[in-house]
Amino acid sequence: MSRTLKERVFLICCLALVVGARPCLAQENSRFAERPRDPELLSFDDLVALAATAKPEGGLAARLTSLLNTPFVHSETAPTNTTPHRPTVTGLGPIARVGLWNIERGLNFELIRSALADPTEFQRMIKTQGIDPRRKQLIDSQLAKLQDVDVLILNEADWGMKRTEYRDVARDLAAALHMNYTFGVEFVEVDPVFDLDTEELLLPDALEDRRLQEDLQVDRQRYHGLHGTAILSRYPIASARILRLPVCYDWYEKEYKAISKLEQGRRWSAQKLFRERVARELRQGGRMALIANISVPDLPAGQATIVAAHLENKCPPGCRRRQMQALLSEVQSDNNPVVMAGDLNTTSRDNTPTSIRNEIMTRVTDYKFWIGQAVSHFNPLGIFQYALFPVRYFHGYHDPTAFHLPILWDNKERPLFKTIEKFRFADHHVFDFRGEQERTLPPRRRTLADSNQRTGKGFTPTYAFSRDFGGLVGRFKLDWIFVKPFINEPRRKEESYRFAPHFPVTMRELNEAVEDRISDHPPMTVDLPLTEPQPVR
Repeated sequence: MSRTLKERVFLICCLALVVGARPCLAQENSRFAERPRDPELLSFDDLVALAATAKPEGGLAARLTSLLNTPFVHSETAPTNTTPHRPTVTGLGPIARVGLWNIERGLNFELIRSALADPTEFQRMIKTQGIDPRRKQLIDSQLAKLQDVDVLILNEADWGMKRTEYRDVARDLAAALHMNYTFGVEFVEVDPVFDLDTEELLLPDALEDRRLQEDLQVDRQRYHGLHGTAILSRYPIASARILRLPVCYDWYEKEYKAISKLEQGRRWSAQKLFRERVARELRQGGRMALIANISVPDLPAGQATIVAAHLENKCPPGCRRRQMQALLSEVQSDNNPVVMAGDLNTTSRDNTPTSIRNEIMTRVTDYKFWIGQAVSHFNPLGIFQYALFPVRYFHGYHDPTAFHLPILWDNKERPLFKTIEKFRFADHHVFDFRGEQERTLPPRRRTLADSNQRTGKGFTPTYAFSRDFGGLVGRFKLDWIFVKPFINEPRRKEESYRFAPHFPVTMRELNEAVEDRISDHPPMTVDLPLTEPQPVR
């Protein structure tokens, strides 16, 4: 073969290799192109400007929009330390254990971190000596379950807030757990007094005023003012996106109007200041859902979809239902198995309760309540309404899924759960509502019992007043886990149990292992079989 011919053959071979490699390179580039870059953080000057206007304009509006609509994603495609635990459960085989925890901003960060990543340290921090042996056994069992969580959904995670020592809470927890993570911004906190320290506030007492100024002082280099939702995963995160939910409460306009005017000649007391600080939250942003596709090789399509939601608390139940409808519409075409979880604020009213006094005052200032009392008083049958009040109250107190019949059996959250139960994905699959006793521990049956732990009456509460009078009042089921496995009817027992929810736990004992609780919400877990489990006998 001549040299010229050899050169031609060599060139043709090289060209063939390049052409053959182009699809692979294109696929690799598209894989990275699908994942958007992290949004730009706002400067302190940006945050000050956002505190002064409900409708930012120009470049500031563009930066805020990007921050509120682009998730932060940090995931290793070929991780070295981030390996799923895939614990094996008797009768279920290998599982994916999913956790949900509203961590109250991450205020008790070290307790949260140790509970999730270092049970020995956690036991040392809570000083288990003197704890009832049965209670300690429960705490130990719950700690063991948390160690094997492969997917963890976090509501109320701070980033760059003074109250949580300017931590990036989601990132720091992910690092401690060796997990991938994605974070979506729900709110940018811009209170000019309590967050930014850009408005002067003085107390007449010199000692109190000095303490106040020290407390309000903010590190402008470290303050980012972000508060949101995160998904941590030992599985790679293939993609993530944010869905902004319908607005049910304007956290800027309405909170701004509620801010007391500081320049009206009034003298502030420390007690009044504390009430003001607790009552107001001046924010840009609103409720959202963070949606992530994670790579799970055990599943038929190799992926599962994780939906982390946080619905509005300051609105009537009907608006929460509209937020849920928007969320379901967003994921309807998803053919993956789906886990949808989060704080849905299912209080059956328009404000998350914080005290017994709030419960009473809400009723006293509700004109509809007094009209109802007047009608009942002059109605010969009114006595039956009074007689039925305790029954109606406890009917839905711990069970927002209980049936709804206006006046007699009032449960305003019921339509939200019916919306979820009736929902059909494009692949005809549905959320699992079977609630089989054999798939819970301790054994309980009825609606959603196998994805959300029930008690003898209703569900195990996931929010409580600091004083709840032994559970008589002030306990609520706000946090929920819903699972879409491979089923076509929400309550038919004869369908598949692969990726169906099993053995849910609400970890109140662990959460209350310290005097003032780790968070105002306990962590929850549920087990999802990665293969078809053995039949229950």
